[in-house]
Amino acid sequence: MINPIRSFNVKVLGWFWLTLLVCLLSIAVPAFVLQQLDDDDHLNTKERKYIESVADRIDKQMARHQDISRINWRRLNMQERSFAYQMMIVDSNLKLVMSTEPVREHLLEQFSSKRFWYFMQSEHPRTINIEWTRLMGPVTLSSNPDWKLVLWRPERPRPLDVFRTFPVWGILTVFLVVTSIMSWLLVRSIARPLTRLGKAFTAVGNGQLSHKIDIESSDSTDRQYAANTQFARLFGQFNDMTARIAALIQNQKRQSADISHELRTPLTRLQMTLALLRKKSNDEGIAPLLERAEKESELLNLHIQRLSDLTTMEARAIQQGPQRFTLETLLTDLCEDAAFEAKGAGVEWRHALLDVQVDVYEEPMLTAIENVVRNAFKYASSSVSLTCELTAGQSNERDGRSVVIRIADDGPGVQPEELACLTKAFYRTDSARHSETGGLGLGLAIAAEAVRLNGGSIAFSLNEPTGLIVSLTFPLA
Repeated sequence: MINPIRSFNVKVLGWFWLTLLVCLLSIAVPAFVLQQLDDDDHLNTKERKYIESVADRIDKQMARHQDISRINWRRLNMQERSFAYQMMIVDSNLKLVMSTEPVREHLLEQFSSKRFWYFMQSEHPRTINIEWTRLMGPVTLSSNPDWKLVLWRPERPRPLDVFRTFPVWGILTVFLVVTSIMSWLLVRSIARPLTRLGKAFTAVGNGQLSHKIDIESSDSTDRQYAANTQFARLFGQFNDMTARIAALIQNQKRQSADISHELRTPLTRLQMTLALLRKKSNDEGIAPLLERAEKESELLNLHIQRLSDLTTMEARAIQQGPQRFTLETLLTDLCEDAAFEAKGAGVEWRHALLDVQVDVYEEPMLTAIENVVRNAFKYASSSVSLTCELTAGQSNERDGRSVVIRIADDGPGVQPEELACLTKAFYRTDSARHSETGGLGLGLAIAAEAVRLNGGSIAFSLNEPTGLIVSLTFPLA
């Protein structure tokens, strides 16, 4: 039974709400802090008593001397040295009246800011940090209502002070960054296993039926996908599906091989009986019938041989595994044999190979090209050619490039509507059915199967002015 906590649906839903919660907090927390700073920055009892006592002493000195320049400010602040604050008086126009110590120019420039104005308009004393300076106050002096007392000292800003100065565009930037990162992580967690599954389907579609997504072995790179229950179950179903398909195909091939094997014995006996019958028969009228029977038995034997090749070629190739070849090395012997046959048949042969590398199953690769070349010789009037060309894939990188092998002849060609049917087993065009070179209709079918096994593709087009062009495309190593 699936653990609900590890359920993919629960994860997606939970991630959505987590993203929404983080986004809301990234905006709401700074806004809340900015709005509640007045409550958070109230003075404690000791600080409140201290600033009120200092303001009371200043009022008494002002009442006694009536001249601010005659007040002994250092004596006023001697009783509470633990606070280590300096004093300054600011008037209603936010101008500095006096200070026990010189005030930095940068701090004086902040007197015209909205933040300092809100601080000076506060009805209750509180603290604020401006320009790395901690301010405490203000307290209105009763001796002069236009003056307000502010205590100050150099101090690093607290975290709340940093939030207070956080601009709106900064909050929006945090929101966009957080949502982008978390959304990317969510998409990545979903896209990676789906991409792996897509690659697995591609491999199986290219004939690699033994391909599996191994999430059980500890040393497998697919082990990382086992944490998600839904994907783990999906990968398991994929492995079961490929195993069943492979078993089904293997069973069909085994049955075809068994049928071919069983048919060979009675066919051999039939051929021996026809040979004995020809020797013992003196009736000249039966000779044409015997020739016809022998021809049909030979054709049936060829059918069985081709069917056996078609069903066993892939099994042998997969067992041997793909190998890396240069195209020139792989096809040189084939092209030399083709040149020799062309000379005997009175047909011109031309070929041009490229020195590029391909990872292919050797026997199917050679079988595909050989079948296409022989088919071209069968119908060519005067010339057959084999050329190679590099083509770019979806990208300009080497991994996206392929090599195209084109075999062209100047024969009668086929009808345009018949091009899509040439790779069907036992399919023959109308012209082939009425000619002595008609064959069985299996050569191009075997070639198409071999090309598919090597991860390539086969295409047909008409040659100008007459003939057929067969294009075999294979990915580069």
